[in-house]
Amino acid sequence: MKRLAPTGRTRRTPQAARNESDPEAWAHAYLPAMIAPFADRHREMWDWAWSIKRMQPTRPFIAIWPRGGGKSTTAEGVTAALGATGRRRYALYVSETQDQADEHVGNIQALLQNAALEAAYPGMSDPKVNKFGNSKGWRRNRLWTSSGFVVDAMGLDSAKRGAKAEDARPDLIILDDIDGKHDTPGITNRKIKTITSSILPSGSIDVAVLAVQNIVIPTGVFARLANLTDEPADYLADRIISGPHSAVDNLEYEQQPTPSGAQRYAITGGTPTWEGQNLAACQHAIDTQGLTAFLSESQHETERADGMFAHITYHRVDWRELPDLIRVAVWVDPAVTNKDGSDSMGIQADGIAEDGRIYRLYSWEHVTSPLDAIQRAILKAVELGADSVGIETDQGGDTWQSVYREAARALQTGKRLLEGARLPGFKEAKAGAGHGPKVERWARMLSAYERGEITHVRGTHEVLERSLNRVPNSKPYDLTDAAYWAWDDLRNPTPLNINV
Repeated sequence: MKRLAPTGRTRRTPQAARNESDPEAWAHAYLPAMIAPFADRHREMWDWAWSIKRMQPTRPFIAIWPRGGGKSTTAEGVTAALGATGRRRYALYVSETQDQADEHVGNIQALLQNAALEAAYPGMSDPKVNKFGNSKGWRRNRLWTSSGFVVDAMGLDSAKRGAKAEDARPDLIILDDIDGKHDTPGITNRKIKTITSSILPSGSIDVAVLAVQNIVIPTGVFARLANLTDEPADYLADRIISGPHSAVDNLEYEQQPTPSGAQRYAITGGTPTWEGQNLAACQHAIDTQGLTAFLSESQHETERADGMFAHITYHRVDWRELPDLIRVAVWVDPAVTNKDGSDSMGIQADGIAEDGRIYRLYSWEHVTSPLDAIQRAILKAVELGADSVGIETDQGGDTWQSVYREAARALQTGKRLLEGARLPGFKEAKAGAGHGPKVERWARMLSAYERGEITHVRGTHEVLERSLNRVPNSKPYDLTDAAYWAWDDLRNPTPLNINV
């Protein structure tokens, strides 16, 4: 199999050669448009690129990063760097449409033609010409530099079998923006067939594959590459998976009224994963594009429309419309560990009015420690005037009573409770004690929704509704479980186990 022959060894200045020892330093020296500073995920991709060697196979790198988090910018920079440093000679940049792929190649052209790289790597910024002085490749869908590096653009909507330049095959393939928001399973399967039967086989024996996108649909190409579906991808089997990385870890938000009377979703907590996409930038994105789009594009929270509760039209009211409540219940559905891969914790606070209608006051769901989740539940119970906090104790058993006492003592010692505040008591429930399995419990609560007996109070209602709409087809289930226990406790009060 023929490879592209460069016009000589990759040319570089002595300073450029020295900078090649550090990918981050190299990127910021020769690609002024590159994002700065790097987050860990950006550094991870650049380190992968620097591990690539000529004529040696490389594990595929799959980047599941948020929109606005630098995924395409980094992929384009890596492509330019692999060509400049001579690690790869022929890149095929593939997107859902030809126009998208052409735009990425145009961005790479701008990177190659910046003054810093042009001075350090002569030949990377100029088009290759034939013996008559005519350009061989410097157009919308192809870059062919005088140093011999080629970048071709290909859209899945116009993909042809194989890709070649002078009978050479690509030794670098980039898949960027492959999934579409409205792709059906049939469309996804056709895209996978094109990728596996036409694009990947066109690569050289040592082809390196880089794939970047956020999760925009729950069963798309990238959801399968990230092993998030029941049908994980069986191609690129030795892939390195970076992510899914969200824009904000432990994002918390609630709907709040604005001075004009409109409602807006405001970020109330969370940690940005990159300085270049801070909480202010994320808030602006929510205000501009809406919460649903932000959760999908930047948090990888794709909504499913086939869950048990998806047909429900939720009845909602503002806090000012809330009637007097005769009782409030706060329940926690806990996990027993707090580490990567742990289940989430869920907290639900509900109140019941004189007429028996139940109002859902507060919803929270995150991966955290059991102690932190219980402390949050206690604080919310005190705020809302609940007389107890309930915990599902299927996992951990009697241990939860001691954890509850510890959480209450820590809140008092740390003075996070107002002096004299009455601590709520402790309740527990076990799923096996006459409540049945999860789906059976949820079905009973679903009937109450269908009878119009439950109202959501605007604020954190979106968190609960997303949880309800996805069960039982995708996890986490914890918030829906907590919602069941709170609802059941208000209908059939659970006895107190301990007073604190």
